[in-house]
Amino acid sequence: MSVELVLVRHGNTFGPGDRIVWVGKGEDLPLVPSGRAQAKALGDSLLAAGWTPTAIFSGGLKRQVEHLALAAPPGSPEAVRLEALDEVDYGDWGGLTTEEIVERFGAEEMIAWNERSVWPGGARWPETEAEVRGRVQSFLDDVSVGAFGERVLVCSSNGLLRWFLDAVPGALERARQEGTFKVKTGGVGRMVFEPAAAVPGWTVTHWNCPPSEFRP
Repeated sequence: MSVELVLVRHGNTFGPGDRIVWVGKGEDLPLVPSGRAQAKALGDSLLAAGWTPTAIFSGGLKRQVEHLALAAPPGSPEAVRLEALDEVDYGDWGGLTTEEIVERFGAEEMIAWNERSVWPGGARWPETEAEVRGRVQSFLDDVSVGAFGERVLVCSSNGLLRWFLDAVPGALERARQEGTFKVKTGGVGRMVFEPAAAVPGWTVTHWNCPPSEFRP
């Protein structure tokens, strides 16, 4: 039995004129109206495709939980919150603008994370890269054996979602080189696990797809 995993980044948390800051696990912002519209657009796409999840998961942040509540098609199971799907905690960078981060800590590590997904060493992020990758892999292990059925819907955040690419050999490194590892707010990805393939494993069929254009 193949397993589909649909991964969505929560919608917008800033509106016109808002002070835009780095929002990690420690910054629990709700969706703004445009973010709720992004969630509803995904719901419309899933409904049009007749795609109903067998399980729904998010981290515990307001923006993730609210997005799922608006995006889940009728007949979906109750959403479950998992700590494994929480956004990365940006430590000293959390709640600061990009300009403030550069002013206080310099540009080098911020640019390396933003452009190449290189984990910073000087921002006091509470977790290590290995720990974040480990919680993503543990969740993927459960999904791949069918523990949650054949259609799994997940809402998380940009800092975490990129590590799902690690499940496909070479995919994350290619995305780093090409600068395509990020998922925009409201963006959608889809991965499929094929246990009966010659080499069982994950493939990525969609990444950073606008919610209104997504078709599973």
